[in-house]
Amino acid sequence: MAEYMLKDLIEHNEELKAQNWEVLSAGISAVKGAKANDKAQRVMDELEIDLEEHSSHNVEEIELSKEDLIITMTRKHSRALVLKHPDLADKIFTLKELSQGKSKNDKDIQDPFGLSEEVYRETRDEIKDELRLLLEKLKNFELKEED
Repeated sequence: MAEYMLKDLIEHNEELKAQNWEVLSAGISAVKGAKANDKAQRVMDELEIDLEEHSSHNVEEIELSKEDLIITMTRKHSRALVLKHPDLADKIFTLKELSQGKSKNDKDIQDPFGLSEEVYRETRDEIKDELRLLLEKLKNFELKEED
């Protein structure tokens, strides 16, 4: 959900549109090529964001060293990535660490997998709020091309 919401927020923000953003989601235990589940599709349809073409990626498929920023939903996932890729520790953050929003009760955004559609909706809204805060912070940040 986060990948598609972030792409949508960038697409609908004139200040960000012209920048070259590449957004890709991947999971630590994701099965390559899996489609978005029905609950995620339904709650994203409510925002007119289509997940029909979504195909999951495992983080092992991605050359993380080439990424500018690696955002996780939980501290547990951040720690797992830092342990596996200690040289990338300065690029790995949770969404809430980066957005610095007034988090509800936790510093993590919990995975709604296996829970009700209402929990998916709440998680979607929490992610969207945090992404909006993050984009406000990043819109004036310019990534430099490496030599």
